[in-house]
Amino acid sequence: MDPNQAKKDKGIKRRNRLFIRYLERRKTDTIVDDDASKGDISIATLVRRSHSDKTEYSAKLKEKMSPHDLSSPTSPAMDPEEIRHRRMIKRSKVIEELVRTEGDYQKDLELCISEVLLHLRAAQVVDVDRVFTNTESVCDVSAELLQRLRDAIADPDPETQLIGNFEIKFK
Repeated sequence: MDPNQAKKDKGIKRRNRLFIRYLERRKTDTIVDDDASKGDISIATLVRRSHSDKTEYSAKLKEKMSPHDLSSPTSPAMDPEEIRHRRMIKRSKVIEELVRTEGDYQKDLELCISEVLLHLRAAQVVDVDRVFTNTESVCDVSAELLQRLRDAIADPDPETQLIGNFEIKFK
């Protein structure tokens, strides 16, 4: 056999492997004859899954899509004090994340004002006050919010930290 012909045949075999795998079907699959008369012939019209396959697939899909609590679930065997302690730990982490996020936002706003807004004002290239309408006032509000957050969590006892109270006053 010619080496060029062997390479050519090998290429054809590789291309056909995917097609053959695509046409393979499971032993439980049934062939649907009545759809073939429509002229729309594809693998979807030729192969239909059995009812047991559909229910098996549906059950697996529901299992994958159902929400899973990755944290340790609260079992009835846990005492209420342990549950309360875990909730307080979660609450503390959420509050820390809130303060950290607000602090990052505050830094970003200050950076935007100092590096972009002030330079554009000095260059008078565009109407800066139109583009950055209220950036400075948003920065002031963010700074006040961050300060109130930090004041609210200053108490070391997590049970006495009143986070929602200052937000009501802030409105």
